[in-house]
Amino acid sequence: TLLPWIGSGFRSLGAASIAANVADAALPFDTRRNGMLLGSGAVGLVLEAAGASTIQRFPSGTPSVSLVASQLSNSAFHGASLDKEHMAQELNRFLQAVESEHGIPRAALAAEGVYYSHETCTQASPTTSCSFTELYMLRSAFGDAGLDTLVLANTKAFTGHAMGVSFEEVIAVEGLKRGLLPPVVNFASHDEHLSPRPLRLSQGGAYPHIKYALRFAAGFGSQIAFTLYMRK
Repeated sequence: TLLPWIGSGFRSLGAASIAANVADAALPFDTRRNGMLLGSGAVGLVLEAAGASTIQRFPSGTPSVSLVASQLSNSAFHGASLDKEHMAQELNRFLQAVESEHGIPRAALAAEGVYYSHETCTQASPTTSCSFTELYMLRSAFGDAGLDTLVLANTKAFTGHAMGVSFEEVIAVEGLKRGLLPPVVNFASHDEHLSPRPLRLSQGGAYPHIKYALRFAAGFGSQIAFTLYMRK
């Protein structure tokens, strides 16, 4: 495995947590964030065109999930840092396309949706952290009222940050099928830099009203991607 080499690189950059236990390291959206946890693994999704399959794979009545839209872009802003203005611009562009092409307004996403964050628990500075840039982007797209209803989820506190492996996609799909969300774990201290009022962080368990899952991912070199899933 190359994980020790990758981990050493993040340690030397000061981006990896050196906390002695997971509960003090895995702190998404918490003011105590002190660095990422690394992970590894692999995921896969099988996509089918609507109506293409003639085989009933799941019991009758099981909800299906569709991939509504996806978008990939790059601002060439920085090797590792995120450009919050470009992120906000691209999310707004994505949501405009979703509404015009699929008839799903952003108000519906905020009211009946969950946002699967990229949040890595890094804390370079109060205004350059991953969570800060994501909240800036979400506020630009949904406004304060939308943020009051949009549920925020995070999985890297469970899986670690696996380079190039999007565990969130599989969790988003299964969560929509089952009406369940993972909790934002270890949260204890609200960060005023992220929002002047409490965030609607997932408590885990049943969220039967959730119909949409919005996923954001970021990569080195200023790559950003959005996907939107919908339960049918």
